[in-house]
Amino acid sequence: MSFSKDAFIDGFIAETQEHIDAINNNIIRLKKIPQSKETLSEILRELHTIKGSSRMLGFTTIEKLSHGIEDVFKGVREGKYTFNDSIFQLTLITSEKILSLLKKIKSSKSDESDISPFTEVFKKAYEGIYFSVEELKEKKEAGRNEGDEEDTDKDLENITSIRIDISRINDLLRSFDNLIIRQFRFKHQLKEFENKLFSSADEDFRELPKQLKEDLELTQDAIFAIQHKLLDLRMLPLNMVLNPLKREVAADMAQLGKEIDFEIENTDLMLDKAILEKLKDILMHLIRNSIDHGIESPEERVKSGKSEKGKISLVCQQVSNRIVISVNDDGRGIQYEKVRAKAVKLYPSQAAEIKAMSEKALQQFLFTSGFTTAEKTTALSGRGVGLDVVRTDMEKIKGRIRLYSKSGKGTTFELTIPLSLATQQGLFIHTGGNKFMIPSQYIQQIIDVDERHFTVMQSQTFVSLNQQLIPVYYLSSILGTQQEADASSLIVLEYLETQLAIIVDSIDQYENVVVTPLPPILKKMSALQGVVYDENYSIIPILNIPDTISRLRGLLAYDMKKYRVKNEKKIRTVLVVDDSTTTRQIEQAIFETDGYNVETANDGIDALDFLRTKHADVIITDMKMPRMDGLVLLSNIRRMEEYAKTPVIIVSGVYDPEVKKEFMDAGAQAFIVKSEFQRGNLLQAVKELLGE
Repeated sequence: MSFSKDAFIDGFIAETQEHIDAINNNIIRLKKIPQSKETLSEILRELHTIKGSSRMLGFTTIEKLSHGIEDVFKGVREGKYTFNDSIFQLTLITSEKILSLLKKIKSSKSDESDISPFTEVFKKAYEGIYFSVEELKEKKEAGRNEGDEEDTDKDLENITSIRIDISRINDLLRSFDNLIIRQFRFKHQLKEFENKLFSSADEDFRELPKQLKEDLELTQDAIFAIQHKLLDLRMLPLNMVLNPLKREVAADMAQLGKEIDFEIENTDLMLDKAILEKLKDILMHLIRNSIDHGIESPEERVKSGKSEKGKISLVCQQVSNRIVISVNDDGRGIQYEKVRAKAVKLYPSQAAEIKAMSEKALQQFLFTSGFTTAEKTTALSGRGVGLDVVRTDMEKIKGRIRLYSKSGKGTTFELTIPLSLATQQGLFIHTGGNKFMIPSQYIQQIIDVDERHFTVMQSQTFVSLNQQLIPVYYLSSILGTQQEADASSLIVLEYLETQLAIIVDSIDQYENVVVTPLPPILKKMSALQGVVYDENYSIIPILNIPDTISRLRGLLAYDMKKYRVKNEKKIRTVLVVDDSTTTRQIEQAIFETDGYNVETANDGIDALDFLRTKHADVIITDMKMPRMDGLVLLSNIRRMEEYAKTPVIIVSGVYDPEVKKEFMDAGAQAFIVKSEFQRGNLLQAVKELLGE
C-alpha cells in the first residue's frame, strides 16, 4: 500500500498546535527566568519535534520556519547572545505564521508560502546582528488575504476521529494489567480447586472445574482481544519511517558517488510509536553501513563479475506478533579474517581464543563499541557511530538482530521487533528463592536435565544439545542467591549468536503481561529491564538478558582462560550496618541487583562480630545506632589489621559538615545522605572505592 499523508494531516495539525502552545508558554517562562536551561531545552525539543514531523509529511515551509527559529534558540544555548525581547517577539510572530500555515494545510493540504523575510531575520538573529520584527509584522498584516484560511467551526457530525493522549491509553493498559493479574490468580485458584476435587466421587461435581475452565478461557480471549485493540490506538504505519529513508539514502549515495538500486517494499504494517522513533535511526545506520562498507566500487564489482550497480533492499513482514525487517545488500560481504585480525589487535590477551572462533562467534566484535575494519574513514563512516549503537537501540525496543553474510555475495541484517513495547511475553522462573521473568525473544529451548548429562572441560561445565557443546551456569551465580540442590530446569538463551544455558530452580508459566518501567531508584541497574506483576500481585523483575549473558560469560572467561583473569567479574561482599530494617532491605536490594553479595548487621556490635569471622570488601554503616554507633564502629574497624584500609561509607539521615569532617578524620572514605543514595550515589561510591 503506497504512503498517503492525507490520513495524518488532522493529527499533524492538532499535534503541531499543541507544540506551538507549549513553545509560547515556555518563552513566557524564559522571559521571567532567562537563565533557565530546562526551559530552553524544552523549547528546543518542541521545535525539533515540529521540524521532524513536518519534514516527514513534506510540509517544507513549516520545516524551514521551525528550523530557523530553532537555530536562534541554539544561539542562546551556545551563549552567543542572551534571550531578549526581540527574540521573544520573533518567536511569537513565527508561531503565528506556523498556525496560519496549519489552517492553509487544513483547506488545501499545502503549506507553500513566501517566508524569505523570516529566513533573513533568522540568519541575522543567529549571527548576533541587529534585526527588527516590525517588517515581519507589516508583512503579516499585508498578507492576511494571500490565501491563509480562517479557521471554521467544526461540524460535530462530520468528525470521524479524535486525538487521544498516549498517557490515557497507558492508564487503560495499566488497568488491563490488573485485569490480567486477576486472570492469573483465577487460573491458579482453579488449579487448586481441581486438585481438591480430583478424588471426589460425585461426577457432576467434578464437571464444575471444566465449566470454570471454559469460562476462564473465553474471558482470557476477550481480555487479550480488547488489549490488542487498545494497543492499536497508539500504532503508526511503518511507512512513516520507510518513505523518508528514500530521500536520505539518495543523498548519501550521491555523496559517495555510488550507483545503487535501493528498493523498499510497500507495507501497511503498523508499529508502536515508541518503536518507530528508534527504528528510523537503526535502519538508516544499517543502510549507510551497506552503502559505505558493503557495496563495492563499480570497478570492483565488474572485476568480480557483478553489475556496476549495487543493490540494497529492505523487506518487511509480520510473523505472529512480531515484525521482521531485513536489510539486504549484494556487496562484498563481511571480511571475517579482517574482523579476526582486528579483534586480535584490540584484545591481544584473547588471541588464542579469537583465532579459534567460528565466523558466527566473530560477529560479536562487529557490535562492540569502537570496532571497525575500515582502513579509512569517509563522510559516512567517519560519523563516530558503530553497530554498537544499533545493538543498544535494538535492546531498548526489545528487538533482536541477526547477521548473515557470505564473502562476495552480500550481507543481510535481520531485525525482529515486537509490535508494541507495552506488553512482554516471557517465562516466570524461580532461582535462589526469588522470582524473575525472562523475555521470550532470548529463549531458544527449555529442557529438564540432571548433572549426569553435563560435561566438564577445563573447569567449565557444558551440555551437549543438537551436536553442539553449550556452556552451563547457575543463574544464581550472578544474582547473589543460593541455588537449590534439586535444580533441574535448563533454559538455553541466545543473543548475538552467543548461546549459553542457565540452570534455575523451577519454571512457572509462560505469560503475556503488561510491562511497568523500573522505579527511579533502579533506573541505572543494567541487570533489569522492567518489572511485571504475577498472580499474587508481587513485583517480578524482568531480567536484562544481554547483561545477564555478558556477566555469565565473564565467569566463563575466568574459569576457562587464566590469561583473561583481569576481566573476571569478582563478586564482592558488602556489609550493611543499620538498625532500620527498611534501610537495610533497600540497600541490600540495590547491591544484590547489581551482583554484589550482601551481609547485614543491626548495629556496630553485630558488625564487629561478623568481621571477626568473615570477610567484607566494603562496609556501609549508619551514624546513630543502639549499643554501638557508627563513629565507635569505625574506630574499632581501623584498629583491626585486616580492615585498616577497607572502604567504609557513612550513611546519614541529614547533612552536617562538622559531623562529616569528624567521620572523615576518623578514616571514612565517603559520607552520603540517605536522600541522595536513592539517586544512585551509594552504588557509584562503592564502585569507585572498589575500582570497578
